[in-house]
Amino acid sequence: MSAPAQARRTLLGRAVLVAVGAGAVVLGAQSMEPAPTPAPRAAAAVSSAPAAPVTPLAAESDLVDASVSTGLRPVTRALGAVVAGQQSWVRIPWTTDAPVCSVAVTVTADGADVGYPVNTGGYSSFYRQDRLAASVHDYTAVRFLVPAFSAAKVVTADVTASYTTTSGTSTASTAGAAGATGKAGTDARASTPCVGTSVTRTYRVTLPVQPPSAAPAAALADPAAATSSSAD
Repeated sequence: MSAPAQARRTLLGRAVLVAVGAGAVVLGAQSMEPAPTPAPRAAAAVSSAPAAPVTPLAAESDLVDASVSTGLRPVTRALGAVVAGQQSWVRIPWTTDAPVCSVAVTVTADGADVGYPVNTGGYSSFYRQDRLAASVHDYTAVRFLVPAFSAAKVVTADVTASYTTTSGTSTASTAGAAGATGKAGTDARASTPCVGTSVTRTYRVTLPVQPPSAAPAAALADPAAATSSSAD
């Protein structure tokens, strides 16, 4: 082979080696690339429904035992039903073995919002006035609102009654006068000074929860439209 031909062959071989080497570098570079980043997953949908109201209930030591049968107390601790997703006015019936006055009732409930009649604002009292004679029944009205999405079957609530126990003479006598003379007697009883011993008691009660489709008309009625008797 002539010298020029051998030189060309040598140069050609080197070029092939360089090309092959370059290709190897390129292939190697491609094989060293990091794995593609996976597409991020869509975030889970978050419910926009508000959380159920949370109100702390009283400690067991602050509750009046169910066996106590003196003073102002609920006639029953199993109250009327409330309707989920709707405002439900519930009557809490009371009785007492001693005359009481300046009665104010507040409620805290587990899983329900609580409201009171417009004329009292931050508490509830009896329908006609804020006092009750011995052995007489009356009620306080309280509004409960259980969220529509609540799965609760029962609402537990603490009912706190703050009142003054009187000597029994003036309140009982004017109560009799109210029954005898109508409005004049009622006005006289309302004007009687409230003097005596201040008492605060907390009772735990329960209310069944009904679905919206089972809403009774009475449960949704405004207590202002109801009538109440100050006698049994």
